[in-house]
Amino acid sequence: MIKRLPEWLKQKYKMLWDRFGKEAFISEDTISLLNISESMAVKTLWQLENRGFVHKTRNELDYRVKEYRLIPPEDVSFVIGLYSLIEKDEFNKLTIKDKLILIEDKIPYAVTGSYAAYQYHHYVNPPGVYELKIRPIDEGKWIAFLTDKNTRVYLNEALETKPVKHYIKLVPTEIDITDIRYRTDLGYYIEKIEPLLIELLLRETQTSIIEAAAMIIQNASDINWLGEKGVVPLAIESNATRRLGFLLDVINYESNLNIVNEEVISVIKDTVKGRSTTFFPNDNVLLSRYSELKEKTTHRSLITDEEYSKHRKALERYEGYLELGERWSLRSILPRDVIRKVLTDLGVNTW
Repeated sequence: MIKRLPEWLKQKYKMLWDRFGKEAFISEDTISLLNISESMAVKTLWQLENRGFVHKTRNELDYRVKEYRLIPPEDVSFVIGLYSLIEKDEFNKLTIKDKLILIEDKIPYAVTGSYAAYQYHHYVNPPGVYELKIRPIDEGKWIAFLTDKNTRVYLNEALETKPVKHYIKLVPTEIDITDIRYRTDLGYYIEKIEPLLIELLLRETQTSIIEAAAMIIQNASDINWLGEKGVVPLAIESNATRRLGFLLDVINYESNLNIVNEEVISVIKDTVKGRSTTFFPNDNVLLSRYSELKEKTTHRSLITDEEYSKHRKALERYEGYLELGERWSLRSILPRDVIRKVLTDLGVNTW
């Protein structure tokens, strides 16, 4: 049966569970408790991890130290029950989507992030990391359910040094997941477009802004903007109205069209008070490059005219929305060519 342990490994798992339970431990603890060699400890932990019986993380104070937490027996038993009727050959062929379809409504979840966004925009291919919004109480079940020789599951950033086919990041949330998800035609669940837009907007990376813009451009007329659980109420709840309004304004401005109804933007504008001193987007790469160019152009006497002209031109790329930024009282460093490229690629003429 899939996920069952060989007897020798079952005994070691039981000894580790009896001693540590849900507490974190390190490889040296395994050596000491089980009275085994370092190589045997590595093998034991790897076998448990490969079957989804243990979850590996990095120590917060020393990133070099790997910490392990056992998956509770009841969570493992739940997963063994799910897989009990599947033959080994079939199990090895299961894709991530197959597993999500198999789980049905037994544990609530919603695919979020880039994979979910792609289902709405079909523009930028998603990266190699699935993201799942889950209930915190289900962490152990998901780790045991999704982990196999080709897949690793994480609660934080991926830390695997050995290459695997699939990485899955779990995103625990207290929100009622059944309230924010949509069932695809294939039978697995993704996050609804309205909360997903806010999710991407709050991430404030260049990639997430591109994905959000593409979703808006492709689905503007179908999105619930002002109604209950619509984008604007969710933005107000998440303190994201300023960023949302600015992005919608940029899309309309660059397309020279009302892709998003001006009434929506006007309603958002009425909710924005005061000024923001933070940059948008708060993307480390953009911020670093912008700061570097700002520094070089500030110290005019230290560089040649040619260098100044070159740096000034590059800086202007990040200052293309100064007027729109003023309208929304935020400091924009979003390059104009970013949204213009999305519009052009999606067949919308820019001016």
